[in-house]
Amino acid sequence: MKKILPAIFFLFAVLANDAFGQTDTSLLSLNDYAGYFGFQGGRIDITSNYIAAAPRSERRTYAGLGGDELFVDTPLEFALLSYYSPPVIQIRPAEADAMLPANNPKQADLKLGAAVFQEIQILRFLGNTAAVGRHEGMLKFIADRGNATRPEVETFYRSGIRGLISATVDEEFNKVSFLLVCSNKDHNAVLTRNAQTGHYTLSYGGAYTNNEIREIKDMPLDTLRAEMVLRRSDFDQTGINQVRAQAALIPAVARLADMNRIVNAIVTFYTSPSTGTFDELNKIYSGYRIQNLQERAARDSFMATLYSLNLELNSRIGRN
Repeated sequence: MKKILPAIFFLFAVLANDAFGQTDTSLLSLNDYAGYFGFQGGRIDITSNYIAAAPRSERRTYAGLGGDELFVDTPLEFALLSYYSPPVIQIRPAEADAMLPANNPKQADLKLGAAVFQEIQILRFLGNTAAVGRHEGMLKFIADRGNATRPEVETFYRSGIRGLISATVDEEFNKVSFLLVCSNKDHNAVLTRNAQTGHYTLSYGGAYTNNEIREIKDMPLDTLRAEMVLRRSDFDQTGINQVRAQAALIPAVARLADMNRIVNAIVTFYTSPSTGTFDELNKIYSGYRIQNLQERAARDSFMATLYSLNLELNSRIGRN
């Protein structure tokens, strides 16, 4: 019995750590998180009932980090408000709670702290000292809660940043945005490829759909095009043929983009921001020939990756 008890206690400790400790080491995808509240593409609806549920004093606490300083209008600001405002955390979708669990404050504070620290890296490189100060204040607020120290947050960030960037590159380089032109109507369209299954999803909308976003989801390309044939009110043969041509332009399909190089360059910049690591991002961007449709699509995916990670970084590369 004396030999069995230590093993039992060890097993209990492992299970307890898994149940109550910090077990999810992935960084928070702010856009994915916001998507569970109905926000898409990094755009936060400031009239949302989720935001309105928070007292004005709490909204002011988080509104000054980015965007318009008077409104909670960025994915980071919203993520912070949604977790740290008691009225909002009580009405979050279940999927959002799974990403930032209310019953695991250490894990949530590590993820939110890492998201704030991630912004600090770029803001400091860009020389925005005022914004750095505001984010440092927010990081102190998180650390002062007593669940995760500043060193723990930084370690968590450095161990997870490659995973976040790899997932973002994989997502952006497996889709293409285009104007889907039919003989009598046009749609703003996105064709997305599932890297695991090889299936495609077509999202489209615009004036001819009354700005409703419609989807044909998760099908082999030929099956998707057959479904388009059935939607004669939305497509004609010109548009159906265009989808096949656009599928060939998806950078991960065309294989004209060195995705490993892109991941490595962005990770290196996010862990060691400097003129040299920034120049490598510039070299990737300027290396694409916009006259070549496939390379132009890869360049767009590269910029969409940067946009998803940080709007100011995207803008700086574009200006250069």
